Amino acid sequence: MKYTDEQLKLIDNVISEQLRITETEEFTQRDGEWRTTLTPVTVQSLPETNIIDLSGEWSFLELPCQVPEENLASPGRNVKSWKKIEQPGKAQCMDPEIPPASIPEWDRIKTLHFTEEDGCMLRRDVEIPAEWKGKEIFINFDAIYPAGRIYVNGKLIANHESGLTPVCRNITEFVKPGKTAVIAVRIRRRHAHIMMDMPRHSVDYAGIAQKGFIFAKEPCRIDDYYLPSFLNSSLTKGTVEGSVKITNTGRKAKDGTVYVSVYAPDGTLAADKGFDFSAASGSTIYVPVCLEIRNPKLWNDEHPDLYSVLVRLSVRGQDDEYYSFRTGFRRFEFRDGRPFLNNHPVKFRGVNHLSGHPQHGLYTPEDWLRRNLELMKLANVNCIRTHYMGPRPLVDLCDEMGIYLMQELPIDWGTHYIHDPDYVGPALMRLQGGVCRDRNHPSIMVWSIGNENMPESDEAAPNGWMHLHMYEKFVKTLDPKGITMFPPPGPASKIDGIFELRVGDVADIHYSFVPVKRFLRDGKVENPASWEATMEVNTKEEALERGWTGSWFSSEYCAISCFPDIIFSPNECSIIDDEGKHYPEDTPQIKVFYDRLKREWGLLRNEETCLGGAYFPWMSAGSSVSLGHPFSWTILSEDCDWGVMTPELIPKPNFWVLRNLLCPVWFPTGSKCSKTKTHALSNCGTSTMILICPSALSDSVPPTPHATGQTSRSILLPVKRRS
Repeated sequence: MKYTDEQLKLIDNVISEQLRITETEEFTQRDGEWRTTLTPVTVQSLPETNIIDLSGEWSFLELPCQVPEENLASPGRNVKSWKKIEQPGKAQCMDPEIPPASIPEWDRIKTLHFTEEDGCMLRRDVEIPAEWKGKEIFINFDAIYPAGRIYVNGKLIANHESGLTPVCRNITEFVKPGKTAVIAVRIRRRHAHIMMDMPRHSVDYAGIAQKGFIFAKEPCRIDDYYLPSFLNSSLTKGTVEGSVKITNTGRKAKDGTVYVSVYAPDGTLAADKGFDFSAASGSTIYVPVCLEIRNPKLWNDEHPDLYSVLVRLSVRGQDDEYYSFRTGFRRFEFRDGRPFLNNHPVKFRGVNHLSGHPQHGLYTPEDWLRRNLELMKLANVNCIRTHYMGPRPLVDLCDEMGIYLMQELPIDWGTHYIHDPDYVGPALMRLQGGVCRDRNHPSIMVWSIGNENMPESDEAAPNGWMHLHMYEKFVKTLDPKGITMFPPPGPASKIDGIFELRVGDVADIHYSFVPVKRFLRDGKVENPASWEATMEVNTKEEALERGWTGSWFSSEYCAISCFPDIIFSPNECSIIDDEGKHYPEDTPQIKVFYDRLKREWGLLRNEETCLGGAYFPWMSAGSSVSLGHPFSWTILSEDCDWGVMTPELIPKPNFWVLRNLLCPVWFPTGSKCSKTKTHALSNCGTSTMILICPSALSDSVPPTPHATGQTSRSILLPVKRRS
């Protein structure tokens, strides 16, 4: 894609303004022809101390209600008759007794069946500690879905129209230490930009979707830190390098020191250093930080060795502040189109993960989430592509358990709006909130910027592609080391597939592999500029020139292969199976699933330039009454139970097929060579090394060299040792 100087200038101006603003403002350019509303994102890292968890019992009132909203949020309001519910969790969802078709204007994509008055009011009292006097006090919610207005002691402090990203505000002037504060959250079930947050998968969920906190900081404080880890090419030196953002709201200038300590996985001190600063009254500064760690343990899916980083702010005349996070040293790069992790070829054996708990909606308790990820590891999954932005605990667990995470930032299905400037401000707000929350995590391998966004018409295309380019540049401004990907729509209408290599570091394709096969053969491919299917030729040379890594991924493939009624339909397996095969009606469904998954994953697995793929999906988001009972009713998103796992974490038969085919080692079949015997060579940590003679390997299923390396004569492949 080529952009004019005017477009590039507009992109730079919008990004600069989004990063500068502290209040909502209208941004205009092109003599007022192009305008959007920019919303500031307040980022405050959570401290180790002086923090109140807002999880627990809240008072609940369903709306609409004839009482004005601000009165419902008022401290003087009597709420004894209100229902009591636990939050975070499911406050509202689809009623299983009411068929959707009977609801006027029912539309799961645009939520037209809700009005602005629908939703609920949630309230709770919080005691503000007396010792917080003289400190700056903040409130933070990691997610309020689909949107929410936040009141503190009856004062509206935020109107957050993003259901998946955090919202944080300074509430110092609205509360008094030693007194009770009334916190109220007005849940909104519909707003102008709700399509961006993928409501079709939420089962009409509404509520506080992730944890909320109230916390206190000193007048001279750490607002945020960007401290990613880096690893040199020889893997012998790691660095924790970036900056710490300091704000001084005190009346006097302050001198201080930021102390950063890095602890090895065994708890020993690996690096420790102080960084002095001076901050004028009312100023915000960035303190550069760099620590070096010699011969660090490396982070990957089999050995997710994590280091602990402790950040301490010391300023004379105020208490020290403490922050901590975990990091890992890994080197993710591309050479001649091939992906490498820590200097070894890597393949992402992924699944799509739709965050959803059968009882709690979009809130996924950590113990349940951990069990979910343990089952993924059992199935040989080493990668998750979140199909709408996953919660903070998911990222923490991926760090800990060794799962490569492709975090989807919430700009979904933008066909009808991706070109519209009105949506640019809300998009930038979502991108900033999501990236700033997660950018220090080693498990974040790729930022998946939105999902299936393509302009609706040729007329809309120039603005649409300009906005997509803007979003990528903004993400790289927030996380310069980040890798980007833009998942395209699958085949439909006149389009047999899209190999999206016009934006993003990693190309992507959904469902059909026809275009990527053409590209691998010819070095070029025809892609549509819009849904009007006006085709344009995209060449390998052009893509590499603009910055493409030469690697690609399939973030959705093999969908709808679990349904017998579709398998035996005239479409033969699925309208998005580009090699449909006829099966007799008495063929076991699992046979069809096995054949198709083996064929499609085999293509992704064997192509050296392919980073991997994410089977769609791991499980369907859903909502049910009882957890753990296989016969409880469950409302499924998009009415489809198309995963290999139930929402109650019960593996289906297809789970075992997935586990079989995602095994890192595929043994050759059909060969009579006497050299097919395998030999256990040695134990390497949690893996047993297997030697496979190259002459015994099948041409159709070549093995992929894994993290332990490759010899000149034999291929060493790690196999998980059973306990």
